[in-house]
Amino acid sequence: MKSKRTFILIMLFISISFLMLLGPVCIAQHAVVSIKDVNVQLLKTRSLAGGTIIREYKISAILQNSGDIPSVNITVKFKEPEPGISGNLTMQPVEYSLEPNEEKTFVFENWPTTLSGQIPLNISFGPSSPTVLLTSDNSNFSLYTLQIENDNNNKPTSTPGFEVLIVLVAILALLLKKQIKK
Repeated sequence: MKSKRTFILIMLFISISFLMLLGPVCIAQHAVVSIKDVNVQLLKTRSLAGGTIIREYKISAILQNSGDIPSVNITVKFKEPEPGISGNLTMQPVEYSLEPNEEKTFVFENWPTTLSGQIPLNISFGPSSPTVLLTSDNSNFSLYTLQIENDNNNKPTSTPGFEVLIVLVAILALLLKKQIKK
């Protein structure tokens, strides 16, 4: 009975030692990509005939691989908030594989828009290859709200010189009435 108990304790000790040695070796390695930051910068503003204002923005997204192996090739897309314009726009570089602990900036240089108010910008990323399974480690999205002030408040609401025309017509009417009385 004592030898059986000793045998069980020795086997338990060997099993625990074996698990402690192999535990760190058997940890699964994977790439964990996430959006660290999104930045939107106004490049220029221009006016078209009719008072339409077009603003051009530079959109950049910083992705980070916090995993311990290189990621699959990642593509970052920006969803056009204006319905019917062009759908998903690809940010540069078109595809990129992030090394462990690496950060990479993806940029969309000139995004023109006539929108104003609070504009939701959807930045998403995923594997470049359609054969790679989408997981939470290699695909995600970020919603950035861009606040654009409406410049139409600064425009005059009346036509310059219109009041002068009314005064001139009134003076001519008075003079004509005076001529008719004589």
